[in-house]
Amino acid sequence: MLRKIRLPREASTTCPGFRNGNGQIVVRDTGWPSGTFAGQRIYQLRCEHCAQVYGANGCDIHARLCPACQGGVPGEPLREAGPSLFD
Repeated sequence: MLRKIRLPREASTTCPGFRNGNGQIVVRDTGWPSGTFAGQRIYQLRCEHCAQVYGANGCDIHARLCPACQGGVPGEPLREAGPSLFD
C-alpha cells in the first residue's frame, strides 16, 4: 500500500530564515508594533547582498528591497529589546 507523503508548507514570510526573492532574510520578530501599518509588527531583516540590517512590517517582507543597495524605502526603526509582560 502506498502512502501519501506530506511536504511541508512553504515557510511563512514572518518566520526567521525566510528569504524573499530579492535576497532579504528575516532575522527575528522584534515584538514591537509597526509605526506605519496598524496591526503589524516590526521584523528585523538582513540583506544577503550587503548585510544591511533594517526593520520591516510583516506585510512588506515578501516584496522588500534593501534600502542600502537595492533602492528600497527606508526600514522601520529597530529597538534593542521587545516589550515584555514581566518588565
